[in-house]
Amino acid sequence: MLALGIRYLNGFVAASEPDVRERPEWPPHPGRVFMALAAAHFQSGADPGERTALEWLESLPPPGLRASAATPRRVVTHYVPVNDKAVDERMPPTGIIQSIPQLARGRQPRTFARAWLEDEKAYLVWPDAVAADSVARALASLCGKVTRIGHSTSLVQMWIAESEEVGEVNWLPDDDRSELQLRVVRPGTLAELERRYNAAAVDAYTSLLVAAKGGAERQEERAAKKRLKAEFGNRPPQQLRPRLAFYQGYARPRTATGADAAGTVFSPHLLVFALEARRGPYAELDLRCVLAVADRWHRALVSQANDMPERIREVVSGHYATGEPLEGAHLAFLPLASVGHPHADGHLLGLAIALPADLPPEDRRKAVRVVSRVSELELGRLGVWGLVGQRSTRPPWNLRPEAWTALPDGATHWSTVTPVAFDRHPKAKDRGAYHREAAEMIAGACTAIGLPRPRDVILTPVSAHLGVPPAHAFPRLARKDGGERRHAHAILVFAAPVRGPVVIGAGRYRGYGVCRPLDAGGTV
Repeated sequence: MLALGIRYLNGFVAASEPDVRERPEWPPHPGRVFMALAAAHFQSGADPGERTALEWLESLPPPGLRASAATPRRVVTHYVPVNDKAVDERMPPTGIIQSIPQLARGRQPRTFARAWLEDEKAYLVWPDAVAADSVARALASLCGKVTRIGHSTSLVQMWIAESEEVGEVNWLPDDDRSELQLRVVRPGTLAELERRYNAAAVDAYTSLLVAAKGGAERQEERAAKKRLKAEFGNRPPQQLRPRLAFYQGYARPRTATGADAAGTVFSPHLLVFALEARRGPYAELDLRCVLAVADRWHRALVSQANDMPERIREVVSGHYATGEPLEGAHLAFLPLASVGHPHADGHLLGLAIALPADLPPEDRRKAVRVVSRVSELELGRLGVWGLVGQRSTRPPWNLRPEAWTALPDGATHWSTVTPVAFDRHPKAKDRGAYHREAAEMIAGACTAIGLPRPRDVILTPVSAHLGVPPAHAFPRLARKDGGERRHAHAILVFAAPVRGPVVIGAGRYRGYGVCRPLDAGGTV
């Protein structure tokens, strides 16, 4: 086993997600850790033994991670002095160096995403890797040279860790169940980082520039100027910021899955986000706001998927490129509320996204990247709300996927948390016939998402879960003809345990028809 230990000396991490600069990067991306090791290698003389060790490290599969929970800090804009520059009379500077008035030093707004760590130590673990003695010594030497990972305030200590101190990893590479996407390295990464930095050309250009402006001899000065023009066109060589293009899906360790429990067309491995009040009049939102929140989030995700392949845009938007509705399953929103316990009040703790169960791992990886790009929702009069990915090892029960999917064993009894929107108006006039017709529609909605037909469907005006508002309190979905869809709460009883997410009815992609198990441990 190979394990790299990292201690964050200040008790916080200062590093930004590559797609959302205002969101702190945690757990640490293995690719960022590798770049820190590479920087230490190049800045300390580029020892050949260290290079061999880094090339061996980049050839390994993505590591497992042990990382504690982190609490993001509020992002504050700082105004930071930039590099000195000559004064431009047409653009007065925001600051002048008093001792050298010919130089100006302006200030530019900068933000630095940070998060406090529950445990200052983190580990990258390759369980099957065995390093040769020379490679292990080189890696230990490199770890001793690393002083930061991320921003310059994110000071760290690194070392080769022993298996006894690492413990159990809590994030594993898994594209099928991925909850987050982390940057990783592949063979050739070190050479690509070296090419982008272009250090040899920069050093050569700088040496020639110094010689051309003050060479010891006139002949040497002329030769330097000639080379500057011939080799560099009198322009500094290009340097590019380091960039890693490879992502790996990560998920929490797998629990035993009930092999006999039927599932749905949606993956039970939900992407969970807590709602955080940022600005506005409300400290909480309740379940009746789910349509407004889901619709706004959906529009934001569609706008962030433009650079993705057509298949991913279809999964995110729910429509083909022609504008027609997608025939198969696509991205669905689930409200995660405070329900099902004596003190439940039905306020939204967060939301989850369910992706299609048959989505290939590479497509799921890309879809998760799109989801991670949206970190804030502007909801008009409801205020501005943050979406905080749940990466804690001990989240509240109602923010855990298994509370809503009954993993791993399934459940036989389910009840709606948001009402089921009917596909059509029941035509029956008699109350009993109306209920039977609506129950038949709901049973058909269950089979439409891949579940067996329920043994019983009971329509109710209120949910069986404590804290859920009655059905009449929820706004109705609009029909294409301008009318409104009827809806109702329901209790579903299956002959055998089934696994969720169970989202049914005409509003299943928009947060309606979301069911929660009443018997997550098995049959009642």
